[in-house]
Amino acid sequence: MPSIRHEIPLQLLRNRAEVAPRIARTVGLSVPDLPCWRPGPETVTLLSPGELHLDIVLIGTDTEKPEFAIIHEVQNSCGTSELERISLSWPAYVTHVRQRLGCSVVLLAFCPDEPTARKVATPVETGHPDFVFRPRTYWPGMLPAITTVAEADQWPELALLSAPGHLEDAERHKVLSMALEAMQKLEPDWRVHYHDYISRCVPARYRKEWEELVAMAIENYHWESDFAHEHQAIGRAEGLAGSVLRILERRGLAVDDAVRTRIAGCSDLDQLTAWLDRALVVESAERVFDGDAGMQDGSP
Repeated sequence: MPSIRHEIPLQLLRNRAEVAPRIARTVGLSVPDLPCWRPGPETVTLLSPGELHLDIVLIGTDTEKPEFAIIHEVQNSCGTSELERISLSWPAYVTHVRQRLGCSVVLLAFCPDEPTARKVATPVETGHPDFVFRPRTYWPGMLPAITTVAEADQWPELALLSAPGHLEDAERHKVLSMALEAMQKLEPDWRVHYHDYISRCVPARYRKEWEELVAMAIENYHWESDFAHEHQAIGRAEGLAGSVLRILERRGLAVDDAVRTRIAGCSDLDQLTAWLDRALVVESAERVFDGDAGMQDGSP
């Protein structure tokens, strides 16, 4: 099953196809300035039985006829088996989409970091003279940091795609703030997933900063949809979990990975409140779970 770190970048492109040519130009590809971009087919039927399954194709048109196409893949790993699959499938993606649409085609791959992007970009020798396929890749740090409200409002998709690549920058606080700003400009039904995506990308050392920004956003923003209840619950759960852990640590109690994972992964507000009360008095971090019989925290 595709992970959220695979699906969210694709959803952002489906949401607004003109983001793809903007990214392509940012990373050095020559893409014509066309007035209309739209999602294209994500499967290509072969002459023999079978289909090629692409992540997403964005088609640029000047009239009704396709003028340029960008195949956009999300590639989060670069193991030997993945590189072998890429070497066989990606050249076929380009040639078959070009045949189907009758226009120029480029393939661009989004990777989580620079080392992965460099490996995935390894040239593919097809065996035909002078036919070497060179995947074009990028990672969040190649995109410019979005640090102003004007930028986040105009290009919310880029604010979310670029944020993970700028969390070590001096402007990290602005980058995270603008990621939250961007979420308010995107479709409400996906906001919880966007929040989850950014949360998974934030290193543990900056998690408290992110949680505090989320709490402030929830407190200061007037939510207009049913998303409010779920988003507020996420923020309250994260805040309570962080408080439980901070109390245990401030009391000098050792918190191992198993305890930290169970507390941080809990979304039951009643359960977290009970742990918070116990954290003030227990003699060891593990004892915070004493008395949990019958309470559902989603932990094994």
